Amino acid sequence: MASFTERTRRRLRDELLDAAYDALVAGGYEGLRMADIARRTGVSRQTVYNELGDKWDVLQAVAARETERFLVLVNAAIAEHDDAIAGLRAAVDRALTLAADNPLIKAALTAPGSDQASQLLTTRGEQILALCHQRLDAHVRTSWPAVPADDVRLAVDIALRIVLSHILNPAGAPATVADEVARVLGPFLTAASER
Repeated sequence: MASFTERTRRRLRDELLDAAYDALVAGGYEGLRMADIARRTGVSRQTVYNELGDKWDVLQAVAARETERFLVLVNAAIAEHDDAIAGLRAAVDRALTLAADNPLIKAALTAPGSDQASQLLTTRGEQILALCHQRLDAHVRTSWPAVPADDVRLAVDIALRIVLSHILNPAGAPATVADEVARVLGPFLTAASER
């Protein structure tokens, strides 16, 4: 069991991230101010820096927490299907549907400072991609035991990159994109599971 100090620190971090999330959604990356986060949580600005780091670190921490929440729902879509292809289709559909309605993603792509914030999904997206791989690879390997681990990793990477591309530049309804991804990756997954 975590100590009182650890639980208190975790609660403080959650409150700071909640305040940062609200600030990002309301004013984008440009509207993110450490002083506002401090005021909303009743701590000093230095405490915000000590707990979360600088402005870019805050954005990364909020994005990582939101990604974790997002992946729970995507993994649930995969788990609803025994068939790897149906699970892939459901996961892509769920991911794109959730992304379309996500206020943080909308702010990252359209609010003031979006050129900075959108880098988490593009040129500086290593952390988000690594987190997605970490959570999805393990879950998918469990859900699709017949598919070799290297092929799972490859299929997840391709699907992730397609989903990120469609989040940045939507090109069709989530269900349509999911069907297309499943149609293209389906033969690969089928062949991989038969090896």
